[in-house]
Amino acid sequence: MEVVLASRSPRRRELLGRIFSEFEVAPSEVDENLFDKSDPLRFALAAAEAKARDVGERRPDALVIAADTIVCLGKEIFGKPADRGEAETMLNRLSGQKHRVITGVALFRKAENRLVTGYETTSVTFRPLTPDEIHAYLARHEFLDKAGSYAVQEIGDAFVDKLDGDYDNVVGFPVRRLRRLLKEFKAPEATLLAEDFDPKHGWAFGRADGREAFLPGAVVGDEVRARLIGKKPRLFKIIETIRPSPWRVDAACPHFGTCGGCAFQNLDYGKQLALKEAHVRRTLAAAGIDPAAVVVEPILPSPELYGYRNKMEFAFAGRAGELVLGLRERARPGKPSRKKTVVLGRCPIFGPAAAAVFPLVLEDAGATGLAGYHPVSQEGFFRNLVLRETKGPRELMAVLVTKGGPLPQAAAWADRWMREAPNLRSVWRVENDRTADVVDFEGAERLAGSPFIEEELGGMRFRIHPPSFFQPNPRAAWLLIERIVAQVRAWGSRRVLGLYCGPGAIELFLSRTVERVRGIDASPAGIRNAEENARLNGVTNADFAVGFVENAVGAARADEYDLAVLDPPREGLRPQALAGIASLKIPRLIYMSCNLRTFVQDAAHLASSGYGLEKLLAADFFPHTPHFEVLGFLKRWGTL
Repeated sequence: MEVVLASRSPRRRELLGRIFSEFEVAPSEVDENLFDKSDPLRFALAAAEAKARDVGERRPDALVIAADTIVCLGKEIFGKPADRGEAETMLNRLSGQKHRVITGVALFRKAENRLVTGYETTSVTFRPLTPDEIHAYLARHEFLDKAGSYAVQEIGDAFVDKLDGDYDNVVGFPVRRLRRLLKEFKAPEATLLAEDFDPKHGWAFGRADGREAFLPGAVVGDEVRARLIGKKPRLFKIIETIRPSPWRVDAACPHFGTCGGCAFQNLDYGKQLALKEAHVRRTLAAAGIDPAAVVVEPILPSPELYGYRNKMEFAFAGRAGELVLGLRERARPGKPSRKKTVVLGRCPIFGPAAAAVFPLVLEDAGATGLAGYHPVSQEGFFRNLVLRETKGPRELMAVLVTKGGPLPQAAAWADRWMREAPNLRSVWRVENDRTADVVDFEGAERLAGSPFIEEELGGMRFRIHPPSFFQPNPRAAWLLIERIVAQVRAWGSRRVLGLYCGPGAIELFLSRTVERVRGIDASPAGIRNAEENARLNGVTNADFAVGFVENAVGAARADEYDLAVLDPPREGLRPQALAGIASLKIPRLIYMSCNLRTFVQDAAHLASSGYGLEKLLAADFFPHTPHFEVLGFLKRWGTL
């Protein structure tokens, strides 16, 4: 295949020579000024694609390679200067500043209508430049055909203080990126139907050559033309949608697709439920549990599709004076997470409270001149803003998470936030110097308001403190709690052991029905919260104790309980816990889990110890995501 470079740049000719020993040069006649410059990355990609298509029209059988390199300070694009005066202005603007060099690359062959695009970004920091240094460089007249008015290979250390990324990209052609794009260009293509979703990532998938083919960006039901870009797992990049899915809908959130909070907002909710229910049945069968031998009830829909979450951990980002808040970006297929923050103005799955609080927090935090924390570089000060909102009385808690260090103005901020933000009842600060990108509430300091907020559920009140666990979708959780209570009444259970009880919600509701209930959890804060909730609701027949489940079941008597309720974390039950539960020979088990895979694994282990899964139902605690909750009812063989 003939190769054509759609550029007259001698630097690009030299760099392309590292890959191809022979190629032709056919410059494009595209006018770059016709493209929208509001987004630098989109501009570079659009210009590169237009150049490739322009030359490709004249050379349909050739592989046309085009590129467009820009320099941008913030979102302002610095192109090639028109004259010396404009070049001097650009260099003065870049002096002492960190800027980005972005190259958009496009590969196009018209004969088969094959297009591949990509980009490379490099950060360049100039040291402060004197007027004499700028004039001396301009006097060499090497600036006219260069984006940003400079060529890095010519100015070198005289101008550049730091360069992060691909040096060749700053020269004008990211050779390593081009090699990857060439590999993608040569990859096989296929027409695929998105049949189902992957519960881990939320990606749609179809089948190619009888094997699973993951299709990030597709909606179940889409028919697409896609190109293979990865083998483990088999990832395909969508080139075009041949026929859109009949279940496609408009996403409610403007950030959908880039934000990592949701995966299915553009999929009809009824179809979301059907896919999740079918996934339950398939997973049972794959684990050797006959779905026909288990009563699998229809999945319970969430009472609310938006505004259902009661807790969100938003992340700060941005340089000093340019703070923003948002959520981590959606995972990129086959690539490690860059921990980049997608800036949010609102969050529909949490509700309107975020839009009310964000401006207040950003105004005060931004005035400090401190930057947002980046979990990769571990630089910056402001880490997270955690918002918790009860869905009954609508009370709001804000937790400001920073790196360690004095922040004397925080108490005054908290007072102002409580005056101006509707329903804000509690404000805290947490200092977190851990390297992990997680919020640790140890050592939380109350800045203003109440030490807790209160949720009302099923006629009971629950106090929520900064570290408290509470089901993220309370109204959906109530649907399962009602089923648990009804089943326990039908069984006539009297003595209940609650394992991984957290704040004790299930145990407290069961206290209305049974003689005695005991909750066990390894978290001292969780047990204190459970005891507080018991006192708040006047419950006297429930007690709670701190302890590891493995130890608690080992110390219990075999005839002490007639029912155990299990609500473990996502990783499920440890082997010691499974063995201990089996040794107690408790007649009935109720197992609640947010991870179907570990639930099924544990159910299979329990089956080998004499427990049969009688009934299973799922509840959609997490609309627009691949996640959901399951509730299993197990009976020990030989018991009534």
